Amino acid sequence: MSTAGPLTANRPERVAVVIPAKNEEQRIEKTIASARSIAGVDLVVVVDDGSSDATAAVAMGADAVVVRHKSNRGKAAAMATGAQMVQMREAADRADGGAGFVEELHAEPREPGHTGPLPVIDDSGFMPRALLFLDADMGDSAAAAQPLVDAVLGDGVDMAIALLPPQDGAGGMGLVVRTARSGIQRATGWQPSQPLSGTRCITRETWDACQPLAAGWGVETSLTIDALTAGFWVKEIEAELHHRATGRDLRGQLHRAAQLRDVLRALARRRHLAPEIAEDQLEQPGEETGRTDPGEPSAAPAPARPSPLAPEPAAGKAPSGATTAPGTAGRSSADAWSDDDGVRWTVAEDDPAVRAAARRERLLLLPVDGGFSDDQTRQLGDVDVDELNRALRRLPVDGGFAPDDVVFLAGTDLAALADRLRLAPVDGAFSTEHAVIIASHLSAPEPELPASLQTPLSPDEYTSLVVHAAVEAGNSDDQTGHGRADS
Repeated sequence: MSTAGPLTANRPERVAVVIPAKNEEQRIEKTIASARSIAGVDLVVVVDDGSSDATAAVAMGADAVVVRHKSNRGKAAAMATGAQMVQMREAADRADGGAGFVEELHAEPREPGHTGPLPVIDDSGFMPRALLFLDADMGDSAAAAQPLVDAVLGDGVDMAIALLPPQDGAGGMGLVVRTARSGIQRATGWQPSQPLSGTRCITRETWDACQPLAAGWGVETSLTIDALTAGFWVKEIEAELHHRATGRDLRGQLHRAAQLRDVLRALARRRHLAPEIAEDQLEQPGEETGRTDPGEPSAAPAPARPSPLAPEPAAGKAPSGATTAPGTAGRSSADAWSDDDGVRWTVAEDDPAVRAAARRERLLLLPVDGGFSDDQTRQLGDVDVDELNRALRRLPVDGGFAPDDVVFLAGTDLAALADRLRLAPVDGAFSTEHAVIIASHLSAPEPELPASLQTPLSPDEYTSLVVHAAVEAGNSDDQTGHGRADS
């Protein structure tokens, strides 16, 4: 249990079940029926996340509210869609006035030309449903989530996380679990037993405070960190839930690799937990008042500039109308560079907003698909953009990196990663996703090739072996007593 105290006032009275699902036509009907038997549940929403089978049709036949993604968007996106659908249904219910609404009781006096009675809706006492997220493959065991609902509705818990018993046929997940557990502990001081448990009951207030969600399989890690740092009560509760376990075959290893990648991304996004300083709290040059340092002559207003960047003047010359701002000496090379035409560029003033924009523009040199957010730019800190650009482009991969991938890779040994990729017995090009997964296992032993596999391997096969070697090494450390809890 976390150290935050319970919030016992204004508890939700009902629960909406949200079930993200992909290709679960064999199990979804039993899961829905079992979820309906949970006391407090009066709404079940299934989010079909790009299934190629009859998952959506079976769920509709089971009388669930169904919304469908045309293509697979990942677990986090499916959870967000489900929560949004619950909110939309609640908004529609409030607009109807509720089951006890009688229109005549709220009629206004009739006047010539008046259209008649008008509904008056009072939803001041409305309390949004809590959200219970269940896996689609839980089948008849879904009803065992009742203790989570009881904890949220009755005990004041803000987010109840299911502690599942050992699952039959489960493969090794030690590395991913330890990564998430230690990351949560470093960020919050609380060490969960099952940080990747996706079966959770959460109040709407807590859910809203945890937005935006981390992508993909990092959503559980981000939910825990964000809820705890916002002061909500998070508690793990034992529940006899069972689902189809991920095995040790190629598909299972790639699944765990994707989990590890997303967990690392979630942890990277949530490293900066200190409150940001508002721009109006920063000491700014007195441009409007004309204030300058004592003894300095008043500076003329700076000319308007179309860009936060300006070409650096040639030696011995000063740009027309420009002034030298105090404190510019000793800037790092990240603030000045030369383009392909040999023109030297520099950040032209000390305004923090301008410098941030210039930094973001500078990062566009990197082989990245999409722009960097303010948070991602801040996480990259004072990294040497030119060196990072060269290192990323030396990697033998196809395609551009996602901005989150660049943030993660900036903290890894890219030279060692390039060597690992070049020496791998692989036929075909690695994708950027492969590179990120392998980068997260650089400290693990080189994978041993099973006798049943013939070389060259595909990039998928080699990546799965890298993850498998890391998992095996971690499990071996645990069994011999030499493993570390924060590894």
